[in-house]
Parts: sequence; C-alpha cells; structure tokens
Amino acid sequence: MPVFNRLFVYFLAAALLFTPALRAQEISFSSLTADNISFNEASGELRAVGQVVVIFEETKLEAASISYNLYSGEVSATGPLRITDGTGAVFTATLATLSTDLRNGIIHGARFMLANRFQIAAAEVRRSAGRFTTFYRTVASICTVTFNRPVPLWQIRAARIIHDTEEKRLYFEDATFEVLGLPIAYLPRLRMPDPTVTRATGLLSPLIISSEVYGYGFKLPYYITFGDYADATITPFITSGGAFLIEAEYRRRFANGEININGAFALKDTIGNAGDGYIDADMTFALPNDSEIYLDIAVANSDSFLRRYGFDDADRLVSSAGLRRYESGRLWEVGAVFFQSLRDDEVDAEVPFALPAINYRRTWQEPLTGGRLGVNFSTVGLFRQVGRDVLRASAGVDWRRDWAAPLGLRATTFAQVQADVYRVWDDITFGDAPLFRLSPTIGGDVSLPLSRTTKNGALLVLAPVAQFIYTPELAFNDAVPNEDSLQVEFDETNLFGLNRFPGDDQIETGFRANVGVSYRRYDPSGWTLGVDVGQVFRINANTQFSIGSGLSGLRSDILAAVSFELPPRYRLISRVLVGPGSGFRRAESELALNFKRLNLEAAYVFLAADVVADSPVDRSEGVIAATYLINDKWSGNAELRRDLLANQNIFGSMGLTYNSECIEVAVSLSRRFTASNNVPPDTKIDVSVRLAGFGGGDTRREGDGQCIQMQ
Repeated sequence: MPVFNRLFVYFLAAALLFTPALRAQEISFSSLTADNISFNEASGELRAVGQVVVIFEETKLEAASISYNLYSGEVSATGPLRITDGTGAVFTATLATLSTDLRNGIIHGARFMLANRFQIAAAEVRRSAGRFTTFYRTVASICTVTFNRPVPLWQIRAARIIHDTEEKRLYFEDATFEVLGLPIAYLPRLRMPDPTVTRATGLLSPLIISSEVYGYGFKLPYYITFGDYADATITPFITSGGAFLIEAEYRRRFANGEININGAFALKDTIGNAGDGYIDADMTFALPNDSEIYLDIAVANSDSFLRRYGFDDADRLVSSAGLRRYESGRLWEVGAVFFQSLRDDEVDAEVPFALPAINYRRTWQEPLTGGRLGVNFSTVGLFRQVGRDVLRASAGVDWRRDWAAPLGLRATTFAQVQADVYRVWDDITFGDAPLFRLSPTIGGDVSLPLSRTTKNGALLVLAPVAQFIYTPELAFNDAVPNEDSLQVEFDETNLFGLNRFPGDDQIETGFRANVGVSYRRYDPSGWTLGVDVGQVFRINANTQFSIGSGLSGLRSDILAAVSFELPPRYRLISRVLVGPGSGFRRAESELALNFKRLNLEAAYVFLAADVVADSPVDRSEGVIAATYLINDKWSGNAELRRDLLANQNIFGSMGLTYNSECIEVAVSLSRRFTASNNVPPDTKIDVSVRLAGFGGGDTRREGDGQCIQMQ
C-alpha cells in the first residue's frame, strides 16, 4: 500500500470541499500521518490505517489503525498501539477508546511505563479529567523482566492504582507486596510519589541495627518537604535494650545562605539517662559588602552519648560564631569559639573558650621599593571556669619583595615585626602585671629552578632553595604563657616557614638556614614523580622545640617526601622524618589503587614518643580499606585499622551490597575494639533495604527488558 505521510490538516482541507458536514466540526488533532486515510461521508467516520501517528499538543498516539467519528467525537485505536504523553509516561495496549485530545478514555490490555522505569500491567485503564489514570487489576514493579526471569524480584499486586499526573502521586488500593512472587505484606491503602519526583514527603527506607551496647535497633526515617528550598527528616530509633530516641535533621536554603540542623534526643536511654542528646547546627549568610555571618553549634549533654549510639567518634566538640569579610587585599573576622571535651582525662571546666577572637589583615603594593606591605592585628581571650585565663593582643607589620636575578636565579627578601601584649589571671607563674613581647624577623631566600625535556618528551624540573632567617631573642621580652603552640609538626608544608609553631604564643628565634631541593618528573605517558628533601641548620642549638618534634638542636631531622601519581589508577605519597643516629622520628605513607573492579586504599603512620606533645610512647597504626565490584550487581567492602606496636586491632568492618535496577540491599558488620567514655568495645550489624523507583530512587537500568505481565 502506498505511503502518503501527509498531515491531517491537509486532508481536512480537501475533505471540506466535498462535505458540508465537516465544516461544523472542530478537529482537535494537531497532525495525523498514515499509510492510508479514508473518509465515509455517510457515517462521518475518518479511518487511518498503517503506521498511524496522531499528535495532540504533547501527547502522541501510534497505532496500527484508528477511526475517528466526527459526530461522537471518539477515537478508537487498535494495536499494537503506543501512547506517549508529556509526563514521560508510555502506554502500550491492544485496544483503546479515547477523546479527540487523547487525554481521556479507556485502554484495554494496557502496559504502562513511567519515566522509563516504573511499570504497571493492567487489565483495563481509564483516563479522566486529563489528570487521573486509573488502573484495574494491576501488577506494578520497577524490576526488569526477561524471558529467563519472568517473575520480578519484587512487585505490588493491587485491585486498583490511581496515578495523579498533576500531584505526581500513585495511590494503591487493596495491595499486596510480593517478593519473588510470594506475598509478604498486605497494604489496604498505600500512597507514594511517582518516579519522576525527586523530593516528596513520606517514609524512607528502614534500617535494622545490632549492637552489643544497646541490642537490636530499628530506624524508620520520615522525610518532610517544605517547598522547594527546605526539608526535614524525623527518625524514630528504638532498641531492644529499652532505648527510644528521636533523630531529626532540618535543612533550609536561602538566596544568601543556608541552615543545617541535626541532632538526637533520648526519650529513654539504655543506661537510664532519659534526656541525653546532642545538637549539631550550622548556618551561614552572606551580607552586603562581601561580608558573611556564621554560626556553628555542636553540643552534647553526655560524654558517651555520641559514641554509644554510633553518631560520632569525636573526642571534642567545637562551636563557633562570628562575622567576617573578605575583599581584595583585606580581611577581618570577629568571632568566638567554644570547646566541649568528651575525653575521659579532661575536665570541661578546665577547657577554655575563646572570646573575643578578632583578626584583621590588609596588604597593598607599596611604591617606594615595589614590595608588598602588610599589617595585621589580632586579639583573643581564653577563659576557663577553673584555671588560668589569658588575654592577648597582637599587632604586626610585614614586607616582602621578589627579585629576578641573573642566570635564572630567583630571590625574595622579607622582614616583619610583631608586638604582643598579654594579661594573665589565676596563674602565679606570670603574676598580675601586663606582659610584653617584641619579635622582629628579617631574611631572604634564593632558588635556582632548572628544567629540561628528555628525548621522549618528559619534563624534568629541579629546584634547590636556600632560605636564611634571623629572629633575635630580645632580653627585655617577658615570658608569656603557651596556649596554642604545644604540638609542633614538621613537614614539607612548613620547611620554609618563618615560624614553625602552629600558633602565636611561641615565636621561633635565632638564626636558621632552611635548605631544600625539589625534583619533579612529568612523563608524557601521564605519570608524575616528585621528591622533596630538606633540613634546617642553626648557628646556636635550639631549645624551644622538643626533641620529639625533630626541630631541636643545631640541625633538624632530615625531612623527605616522595610522591608518585598515574591518574586515575595509582597514587603513592610517603614522607619520613629521620633523626641523626636515631632512626625514623616519623613515617607516613598513603597508597591508593583504582582498578575496574578493585579500589584499594592503605595508610601507615609511625610517630616517635614526644612527652611535650602529650605522647609519652611511640605510636604506629596501619589502615587498609578495599571495595571490590564482584559483578554488575554485587559489591563488597572491608576496612581494618590496627595498632601495629600493641599488635591489636582498633576498628574493623566488612560489608556486602546488592544493587540492581529495582532494589538495594546492604549488610555491614563492624567492630570497635577500644573502650572510651564509658562505652565498651562494640560490634554492630547494619541491614538496610531500599526499593528503587519511588521519589527519585536509583535510575540504574541494566537494559531493555520487557514490561511485566499480568498473571
């Protein structure tokens, strides 16, 4: 049969020349194409046969044949037929009777697919009000069905399903939830979002937990939306040990900021302390003139609550609030910081809070020498309920200029001076009078970067650097308390630092020469090799740093770091601190291997004893974590953290996950081998099950399987 493929509007124009009856009718189709189109003037019936395509607005009907009665206004289509609407829903059926706008009618023997994911098979489908689609005697699932797997992993069999296309909701009536064809649960009524919805109020996937601390636990989160920019999750948490907790999380986004609040509260606790809980909240808002206000709160009313129920392993909680502003060449911040200790060996009354904490810095290009000039001011007050209180105010000026010397040499000269005023209370060591300190520093560095390209295109870069710094220890300076510079870490990031103490209470003094060399190889095949070696030399032995820091004496320990990267598969970073005649002071290594099925990460650390840093014995730990993709559905993971000197485990876990196009099941086993905060070692088992396809679930599909069948 010849194919005309002409638009229906052209056919209608021709038909109007032959029949006055057509002039009174209004045809709703936007277009119609078919192999053959005929019109019966006596019956008022328009018939199209062969590869029929009818389009009205966003709805498209494809069928073997259709007939349209001008007087009744009905469209009858015979299949195999396919209807696609603007929501992404697809119907396949054998027979349909529809209105001229294709939005209402009855579909027989229908199979329905929404968002190319959720499938419904129904004996009959009725479409009404251009909004509601009602399925009768149905089976629904998102699981792919093939010839070798005719029964879905899970399905919902219901007497009736109503799909509200405006509200994007699915309503199930007289439903039975089946797994592998076996009925598991009866649901008289069930409501859920359709797969096109990414956020909708309702229940989330449950979580089953087993713990030695509280027994078996069950969590059932309930998600609530508040418009497009806010939501909350309320999670009842009940345990066989008698505990009943409420977890809550709230999120809100604004045009100029955000709010995030989460916490938990024990209505009944396993140890009888009803009322225990915690809150962790942060909010940030942008203000005019590049300013920002922020608030972070982390508070728990029990040292063991967070660890007991697996919320967090932190041993200190930090809260802060303040106002800051960043602009070109200038920044300032005013804030306060509060600490809560959860450690067994610390008393909260002896932990300080910082108020006020003020920082200001401004830099600009000064025209006299062409260098960069900077000024800074800061103040901080550290107050305790019990113990020493300290108030410090600091002001400084610094100058820096870079020079380009002959033969490729690069040089930098710098100078700075800082003045500090302290006021100390409740410490007889420092008395009641103000304390003063002046710290001038002058120095410079010179480097000679060398590079060449090999025959195979590799770029080699060698950069030796020598830096000379002098900070006199002035005799009239007062001794000041040390609150923020107790623990010092010497690595490649501060090898060329003017002051290797982490805070401002201690200033590194004397003449020192920081010497180092950096080597890089950039290979055209994609891998990169880096080596950094450095050491600090002094005229007079330094007694400010502890021996364990690696910075004391005339010479520091030798610092070396090696890195190798071949993205995306290989990454190795290793750094060591070697003391003269004392072996390794510190050693750290990180390894990452990423293959098609296996991802492996390992880390090792060794820290020599340092009494000053509150580490009286050597420490060495290793951790290894792996994820293995068994196949396209199954994956496993494992992690082990071990104390290598004590020869005992610290933490271990393993898990197995099944993830298909229609369901995700995850089982994990973990063991914490250490005790802390009145919480004994604990073994936990977590089991979670999530059905895909509802409320923005997993979009993964493994191919084009046929739609589920009525049984």
